Amino acid sequence: MITRYRLAGRLLTLVALLFAAGCETVHFELTPPKSTAGRACVTQCAAIREACHGNELRRLRISTDACERRADSVFHNCLADADTPEKRKMCEISRPPCWAVEEPGRCENDYRACYVQCGGRVDRAVTGH
Repeated sequence: MITRYRLAGRLLTLVALLFAAGCETVHFELTPPKSTAGRACVTQCAAIREACHGNELRRLRISTDACERRADSVFHNCLADADTPEKRKMCEISRPPCWAVEEPGRCENDYRACYVQCGGRVDRAVTGH
């Protein structure tokens, strides 16, 4: 039962964060560099950003796969010791969920820094509701 409460607590926290995030929106306005070399540099920044996103997705998949392997192992060990239907049910209930969320922030922060180094301009704009 503790696992259910912990999961419920995490879900409530996530919902609260999503609700709070809806109160203001941050976006970035990009002004490209004036020079041809600067624009070519920004193109390289974009390629690096795409590679970063690909690496992030691979990291998520590896993390989720590892979590699922651990969860399967714990579950099967629990079942091996479960000698009643109630204990088997507890094994199913206590199985940890495996999910991951992409964190694109690092890739985007690096892209914006690269964009500026290429001679472009990045302006942060916040709009509230």
